[in-house]
Amino acid sequence: MKKYLASCVIVLFISLCFDGSAEIVLQRNLEPTVGTTMLDPSHTVFVEYATTTWCPACPTASEALYTLYEEGNLPFYFVSLISDVNEIAKQRSRWFFTKVIPSAYIDGGELNYFGHAGTVEDTENAYRELIQESGSRVTGRQIDLTAEVTWQGDAVLTVTIDVTNAGSSFYLGMIKSYVTEIESRWNDQQGNPYHFGFLDFAINRPIFLSPQKTTTITARWDGKEDHEGQSFSDITADNLMVITAVSHWRPHLENGYQDPPDINQKYLAFTVDETIGTLLSVI
Repeated sequence: MKKYLASCVIVLFISLCFDGSAEIVLQRNLEPTVGTTMLDPSHTVFVEYATTTWCPACPTASEALYTLYEEGNLPFYFVSLISDVNEIAKQRSRWFFTKVIPSAYIDGGELNYFGHAGTVEDTENAYRELIQESGSRVTGRQIDLTAEVTWQGDAVLTVTIDVTNAGSSFYLGMIKSYVTEIESRWNDQQGNPYHFGFLDFAINRPIFLSPQKTTTITARWDGKEDHEGQSFSDITADNLMVITAVSHWRPHLENGYQDPPDINQKYLAFTVDETIGTLLSVI
């Protein structure tokens, strides 16, 4: 993995989160390499994008990630973990011991990218290369997903996921279904809405699969309930996507941002083996 450290200009902005903890925003000017589109990806890639509404470096990264998604040339989904306005997003971001924003964690943290590359186009190219690299990763594990999300009305969803272990070995891991707003209720520092803003998990549980077997998981998610101090009773069916990722149980230690050394970051990565995004069907 390239570290993108050449031609690096760093501007640090130190601000306080709403909980009073200090975070550092990193802006980097880089010269990333433009890759080619994956022709035979091993799986659909999942990106968890850690950000805050007050972050001055984040609008460039947000626009780059969404532009890349809208192009439709790479098989990936992303969620925006807007940690200063959503406690559950904050908890997920802390799982990676996030110290720099924006931060993009690819496939459970297998790869990462911090800050932005100066321009939207250069940042898009940097994300593209990492998504290509992760999508071409071969682990020998074969997980297939199908999903249906049904709008029951009154802010209630039913999520049904079929998980198939197409491999020859037992599979132990985690399945997470992220309820997201396609156009988020929360805006970035420039006043633009985030995309695929994370609200809460519909499913977040271990999963065990025998070889060549399929397991069906069904969950009910009610936006009107308390979601760590917030209610999402105003959600609409046409503005929701549920993004489901399955990750392997075995962790490994990854390095996050390491320069300057006072913001050295390490975290446990759990490899994502398959991802699916699902729009709602209305009954």
